[in-house]
Amino acid sequence: MEPTGLTFANDAPLLLNHDHAQPVGTVQFGAPTDKGLPFVAKIAKVDEPGVVKDRTDEAWHSVKSRLIKGVSIGFIPEASEPLSNGGTRFTKASVHELSLVAIPCNPQAVITAFKSLRVAAPPTNAVSPLPEPKSIAQMPNAAKINHANKETNTMQNMKNIFIRRLIAKAMFDGDESAGTGYAANRWGATAGITNVLKSLQGPMTTDSAGALIAETLSRDEFVQAVFSRSILGQLQGLTMVPALARVNVETAPIAAKFVGEYSPVNAYQGAFGVTLSDKRKVGLIAVLSAELIRMSNDAAENAISSQLQRALSRGLDNAFLGVQARDDVTPTGLGAVATRASSFAGGLESFTGDLTNASVLVNPLTAVGLRSPSETGITAKGGTYGGLPAIASYSVPAGKIFLVDASRVVAFLGSASLDVSTSGMFPVDDGLGNVSQMQTGMFQSGQQAIRAVQYADWSFVDGAAVEVSLPA
Repeated sequence: MEPTGLTFANDAPLLLNHDHAQPVGTVQFGAPTDKGLPFVAKIAKVDEPGVVKDRTDEAWHSVKSRLIKGVSIGFIPEASEPLSNGGTRFTKASVHELSLVAIPCNPQAVITAFKSLRVAAPPTNAVSPLPEPKSIAQMPNAAKINHANKETNTMQNMKNIFIRRLIAKAMFDGDESAGTGYAANRWGATAGITNVLKSLQGPMTTDSAGALIAETLSRDEFVQAVFSRSILGQLQGLTMVPALARVNVETAPIAAKFVGEYSPVNAYQGAFGVTLSDKRKVGLIAVLSAELIRMSNDAAENAISSQLQRALSRGLDNAFLGVQARDDVTPTGLGAVATRASSFAGGLESFTGDLTNASVLVNPLTAVGLRSPSETGITAKGGTYGGLPAIASYSVPAGKIFLVDASRVVAFLGSASLDVSTSGMFPVDDGLGNVSQMQTGMFQSGQQAIRAVQYADWSFVDGAAVEVSLPA
């Protein structure tokens, strides 16, 4: 990859392990040169206790203690050309983030110096500019071709390992062990998915750990994409917790008080007994074109991945906005616990949650109808309404909006599972509520069935939401 072919934002996010849900600071890139792409990365220093402080402190301490020594870029290819060794050389790409990583794709991408900056406001911790070529764009010319191939397999294609493993399995009717040779021929002998399949067959080999870590990262990226598309992923201030643990959550805005010496300190219990399960899941069998599965390019793989991600996130939204009670299979729906109001003003009056953590949930059609000279921030994609962030989803019933205090929504997000469905007969939903039985002859019709499952659970604390029915 030529440094002069890179474009980037003036102020890009600094992440932990390429996780878009874990920003820890910012990075400013300098002008690209033949020697590389210089940058200055700063880890934010947060004084207020909470999740953000814990995350940024972890990042800073990991760098300071040398537990994290590497950096890696996240980029979107815009132009490329094939290499004779089966790899790909990117000639133009857009860099959208820099990550702190324990194992960088480029072995030379290591942090060699760091320091704490003392500035007026806001104070920051900093990773200094690296004096030697450190990012992929800073690699010596002699190493660019080999690293471009490696970067293809681990950065650009890492996000597709999860999908490629599914494709390899689908090509052999569920027999994953038979897909190793196919993967090597289709994506290359050193491709990430090929190494994953080899590692599954020989888990004690030298490279197995790295390959399986890459597969886990690819799976995690798929899960994060599902989550970020959903209402849960867009709520600001959502309370994320592990499964199978009793959770203590705030039921009112409690504040600590000053106390005298030797005087008792008031205790606050909150709400106990909220326990989420790691067994609840939303799932579907997606019937896809076998031709699409066989197409060997990123666009086809991204199309498959996006279809599955959208379907799973919609399933989460439908259940989240539902009117069902909690049972052994499904979490409680917001429609079953929300207080009712007949106007937005009335909803605000009856809302007992924290407005600083509140969002408006609205159907895109309803959102368009809410636009007015005084409400120009609301669109079919969300925006703002009534001074609050608005999240648009077709899962919200038309003519209604929900006011939700995200801090009173307790959520668990688990892993995802994709597999080839070998069942000969299963119900098929056309998306309009019409269900029919799928015939067994899928091979003759050029179709393949993919089973996709996302594990998730949530619960609501009293006062989490108000449902507003708007005038017709």
